[in-house]
Amino acid sequence: MVPAATADAAYLAKLLQYYEEELAGQSYFRALADRLPVARQKEKMILLAEVERHTAAIVRPLIERYGLQPRSRAELEAMGRADADAGPQDWAGMIAYMRATYPKYIDDFKALEGMAPAADLPVLECMTEHEVVAIDFLEREAAGDPNSTEPLVLFICSPAATPRAA
Repeated sequence: MVPAATADAAYLAKLLQYYEEELAGQSYFRALADRLPVARQKEKMILLAEVERHTAAIVRPLIERYGLQPRSRAELEAMGRADADAGPQDWAGMIAYMRATYPKYIDDFKALEGMAPAADLPVLECMTEHEVVAIDFLEREAAGDPNSTEPLVLFICSPAATPRAA
């Protein structure tokens, strides 16, 4: 484990925040899936939850490397469900909301990459990529592409990046 004191405090705070958001995101997408009446729409939200889970698993070694302590799973799950409750409740509204808000997250993840030690970049680039594939899915879905989930499936099936030795 690398002592947290050796890394930039702002970087570590953002890293932990974004990791927690991936964990909360799993509950967010599962809560959305639970309320959708169409099976294929449910499946797509579950795939997005799986992208969040895969991303969190990729980032977890950095959290452990720096000895960071995320909030409890129960608290993060509650946050995800609350976010789902606060947003659009219909398919078209969900997709439109995500298309309008998710592109900003790429800038956030790129900024985190800019703060990071070089050894962490392979992992953080995967974190950024997960947002790219989510947006690709959303654009395909909005266009009526029957293969809209392809980028999600390819991301989930990709091997996890690992941080370089410090």
